[in-house]
Amino acid sequence: MRVLFTTWASGVHLVPMVPLARALLAVGHQVRVAVPSGCAAAVARFGLVPVPVGTLPAAAVGAAGRGRQPREVWPADWPMRPGALSPEQHGVLRAIGDQQVRIAEAMTQGLVAFARCWQPDLVVHDASAYAGTVAAAALGVPAVGQLWGSAAVLRLDRQRLEGPPLPGYARLMRRYGADPAREPDLWLDPCPPSLALPSRARRLPVRFVPYDTPHATPYEPYETPRPEPRAAASNGRRSPGPSRSAPARICVAWDDPTGPPDAVRAALGAAEARGVQVVRVGSAAGRRAPAGPLHRVLPGCRAVVHQGGGPAVLTAAVAGVPQLIVAPRLEQQLNGARLARVGAGVYLPADVLDGSPRGAGARLARDLFALLEQPSYGTAARTLRREVLTMPGPREAVTAVARLADPAAGSRREGE
Repeated sequence: MRVLFTTWASGVHLVPMVPLARALLAVGHQVRVAVPSGCAAAVARFGLVPVPVGTLPAAAVGAAGRGRQPREVWPADWPMRPGALSPEQHGVLRAIGDQQVRIAEAMTQGLVAFARCWQPDLVVHDASAYAGTVAAAALGVPAVGQLWGSAAVLRLDRQRLEGPPLPGYARLMRRYGADPAREPDLWLDPCPPSLALPSRARRLPVRFVPYDTPHATPYEPYETPRPEPRAAASNGRRSPGPSRSAPARICVAWDDPTGPPDAVRAALGAAEARGVQVVRVGSAAGRRAPAGPLHRVLPGCRAVVHQGGGPAVLTAAVAGVPQLIVAPRLEQQLNGARLARVGAGVYLPADVLDGSPRGAGARLARDLFALLEQPSYGTAARTLRREVLTMPGPREAVTAVARLADPAAGSRREGE
């Protein structure tokens, strides 16, 4: 079987696709990963074969990467209640969808040209790579959407979430003889059921498997169980702070190249002043030597502070670590709200930090110490970890996508 993967960006878009791609290769299937030329090196570092399919316009990529900061209060379950959103909020979603359509327009010609030449049996694309749906429809093969940890199965290629396709997307589909109403045949969803919002889409839960870069080393937590952390309370009373003899360790992981905002820095400074060891990864490390990939740092930590991106939420869930999420973007806020709902962390929209960094930092410090001192957060985080580890793995996903590409072959394998 030939499987064509595609995404428009590396990082959080590419990493969730790697376990399935590697699992397909392990059982003898052929895999190619079609990406813009700027992402080809990242694909190769994972040991996969990249196929460059053009260059994205810098303006579209920059706008999609920054997103739009929501200034209104959004319902915690807004993807399920589009009627509750204001015209301005629908405008935000429309703008993001239009950005993704422009990215798809830049990729589709090269993607379809390669697909027609290589003739894949299946196309797997990340959730925001609409060009993958177009290519699958143009070739008449199944399309599989790969989610990266969002609480919702969300496609912003439609007007007002549930309406007709955006005009640009409809034109793009028709250009290749495809039905604009075409959706992926299956979604691969690494989000634990307790965090996910209901959806009518056909979903297959698939356990999130963190990968290192550049050597693509899989992290298999179910083979090396993490020891239970020591409680921060003794004799039934809350500890006034971390123990001097065994200082707590927390991790801060930040995606923004500028690093954490001043309020987060102030909260971390307050934690260090009380003897907490702070480990910084990603852009939060600044000029310090990186401590290593997040999933290899977290098992020794009692809490993690981050922005609420899907891979970071799931990496912390795999590790069973409570999370403090300070979320600037819509999807991150949705993830944070769902995590707080199950008690495995604390969530704040980044907007509430506007104003005095000192006051906002004090508030974040209180939330951070609550994660360290109140056992309920650790208990909920470990419950979430157990849920994640019971989800099917990439090998089970291989069987499911193979059945999509060739239902008769799937039946034969089941009968063997």
